[in-house]
Amino acid sequence: MTLLISGWVAIDELETPFGKADSVLGGPASYAAIAASLFTDVRVLAGVGEDFPPAFRATLARPNIDLAGLTTLPGKTSRWGARYEYDMNTRDVLYTDVNVNEHWRPSLPAGWADSRSVFLAAAHPAVQMEIAAMLPGLRTSLVDTIRFFIELVPEEVKRAMRAATFATVNEGEARELAQTPSIASAGRKLLANGGQGVIVKLGEYGAAFVSKDDYFVAPGYPLEEIVDPTGAGDTFGGGFMGYLDTVQHVTPAEIRKAIIYGSTTASFAVEGFGPARLLTLTRADVERRYREFRALTHFEVDD
Repeated sequence: MTLLISGWVAIDELETPFGKADSVLGGPASYAAIAASLFTDVRVLAGVGEDFPPAFRATLARPNIDLAGLTTLPGKTSRWGARYEYDMNTRDVLYTDVNVNEHWRPSLPAGWADSRSVFLAAAHPAVQMEIAAMLPGLRTSLVDTIRFFIELVPEEVKRAMRAATFATVNEGEARELAQTPSIASAGRKLLANGGQGVIVKLGEYGAAFVSKDDYFVAPGYPLEEIVDPTGAGDTFGGGFMGYLDTVQHVTPAEIRKAIIYGSTTASFAVEGFGPARLLTLTRADVERRYREFRALTHFEVDD
């Protein structure tokens, strides 16, 4: 069981009503890898610049995260800045500096081609498809994106999504890509010509899964305090794929469980600034909240 995670490892500048930081470990691959490592062994395939702090690399070097694919390149690490409003659902992206990722090309370390699962976190869709093609034994893949690439290369984003087993987008991105206000309709349109399922991330309200034969909605876990929503979607993807990597067969029932595990893990991510809460999280913590999640959504039906 091994999950390969690719995407940006970045340095973030964050501001919320509850705090501000000019330099924290960020990037989709960072959040996803930490989350997935609670379930399975993880391989990180990414590029960083010469300015990437050794302390950030040490933070990622957890017992079951292999950083052999985290390559240092000449130049600066990707950087991203955002400011959140009080409701935490409204975000102003201050800047997206691609830096070394503008020219980074993936190269698998020896032995990594046997990865059976891959989470292709936000990156250029051409790079995402290039990585998937390097994995001949691939069983399950998840593609994610960000508005930066939707605006830059929308048709390539759609092709990458169709080529994957699953794709994740937030609700605004889903409506924009599918040109429809309906989440259900957007999911169906994004499934056209390929892919087994689309997961539309609904922020604090949960996630909706759409496949050709299924429609499943998972509510958000009812948190009383949200500190920073950065990386919640990537944490969801890491938990989702981390769990699926451990199952013998990817069935509709296991997909639903994976969605709940992804939502459960993401609910912890927003409790701290940057990835801080994830770094103290244990699998036992996740299992306790997973059981609470199931109890909150369970109901009996009288015949």
